[in-house]
Amino acid sequence: MATKINILNASERFSYVLGLLESKAQSSLVEIQKHIELPNLDIVISPCSEEYKTESGILGCVSTPYVIDVLLDTDREDLSDIINNELTAVIAHELHHAIRSSFGVQEKNLLQTLISEGLACHFETKFSNGVSSSFFADVKKHEWRDLYSKMHTNLKDSDFNYSVYFGGKDTSKFPNRAGYWVGFNLVSEYINKYGGCAVTLVSISAEEFVVK
Repeated sequence: MATKINILNASERFSYVLGLLESKAQSSLVEIQKHIELPNLDIVISPCSEEYKTESGILGCVSTPYVIDVLLDTDREDLSDIINNELTAVIAHELHHAIRSSFGVQEKNLLQTLISEGLACHFETKFSNGVSSSFFADVKKHEWRDLYSKMHTNLKDSDFNYSVYFGGKDTSKFPNRAGYWVGFNLVSEYINKYGGCAVTLVSISAEEFVVK
């Protein structure tokens, strides 16, 4: 298996869930590999510090082309549930980003990021029992086309504020997870018209997803 799991536990913050975490992380790779070829990289799972704590208790990111970081909130009483219910989907989401990047697909401007996040969210649905009903629970109350229209003049911007578009930093401008919601629907629209899925479309440039 090309992808390697590394669990950091020198702090012993994971000790009481270490067996579960090891088992779930490895089984996640087995499940994901059924859908897409795994890349040669390390997944580093570590306890998160205060500034990286999230509402969901888990955070993933592609730190380098060779490393995915997954941070877990070890202060959560429901940590076992988070591992069981969220870990596979988060790993899948970040692996899709890493694989897309390995094809040389750009993820610099707003449009490119919308599509990359939308594709990763689509891939995530294979392992999350319907990300659109949980991750998008609040933002789906907003009409995605209206949000997209507000973003339109900034689609080519590479210096956009990620936290505003995706993280709810300024809800007077965009609701939390707006960028994910718009990207998910742009990808859905493309798939509905032309076919394909997050796996077969992983190497397609963002510009091709803008349905005319």
